[in-house]
Amino acid sequence: MLRALSRPPFIDVVVHESVHPEALAAELREGLAAGEVATRQHYVSARQARLWQEIAVAFSPARDESDGARAYEAVNSLVADRVEGEGAHVIGLGCGDGAKERRLLDTLSGTGPLTATAVDVSLPLVQVAVDRLAAAPGTALGRPVVCDLGLAAPDLPAMVGEAPGPRVVTLYGILPGMEAFAAMAAALSLLRPGDLLAVSANLLPGGEGALEAVTAQYDNAPTRRWIGAFVEDAGIGPEQADVRVGALADPGTGAAAAVGAWLEPREEIELELEAGEVRLEPGSPVRLLRSARHTPEGLEAIVLAAGLELVALEVSPTGEEGVALAAAP
Repeated sequence: MLRALSRPPFIDVVVHESVHPEALAAELREGLAAGEVATRQHYVSARQARLWQEIAVAFSPARDESDGARAYEAVNSLVADRVEGEGAHVIGLGCGDGAKERRLLDTLSGTGPLTATAVDVSLPLVQVAVDRLAAAPGTALGRPVVCDLGLAAPDLPAMVGEAPGPRVVTLYGILPGMEAFAAMAAALSLLRPGDLLAVSANLLPGGEGALEAVTAQYDNAPTRRWIGAFVEDAGIGPEQADVRVGALADPGTGAAAAVGAWLEPREEIELELEAGEVRLEPGSPVRLLRSARHTPEGLEAIVLAAGLELVALEVSPTGEEGVALAAAP
């Protein structure tokens, strides 16, 4: 179950049925036909994962040492105080490339035995996260899990397994693209009494023009390259359709606002996909992306609605990132 501290020569990964190739292929066809593509379709390939990492480095408030990183560091320090002498099993749900979880592990160094388990819908990102987490001082590596959090929640405890110390579950960067109820259900499936959950949300700052400024973080060349990778892989040429980015009229339950991206066919497009044919029509846009923004009060409400005790809520200086620390009663 536990790996050596250095980079492992191979990765023994648990792959849940929710991300088997046939499941992804069926979801792709159904999503295009229904007019709404699942967020995870943008993280499947190694190219998509690399392009997403470029966006995160360039635009994520969490990577800004003068802004979002401060909120994470404040919560990391609180976690270290609470697990002092016990260590922790850090489980990164939707860990992406593992950058935030690695910072947490660095802060927890010396508190006791540490284990890190990477969980994400993207195998390429899990591979990157494993390398990063395995290099954290004094940290053993739990068996990584590739799954869809919304579909695999009941199976998460068995897939993640046991490790010494209390569990510290992170739910970082998931609320923008996933409904809060489903995301929290995945986290709750792992929490035992006394365990901790650290959950973050992209926030909508106050002031005039805030939503326009947030939208600009998505309507740019790097993000269009990332979305374009999906469009190209689906077999849609640039002459056949346009991609539009803008605010969503209905941001979704619990969100203050949301930004969306739509594929707008210029002509009738017939696609031969692995799971079958699909036809796209002009005037019938397909939503490719939804990224929600919350408020600090909304993030607190999400935590409390899950039946957890709110320990702290840290907000970055610009008000664009919020990180809550909660405990399971």
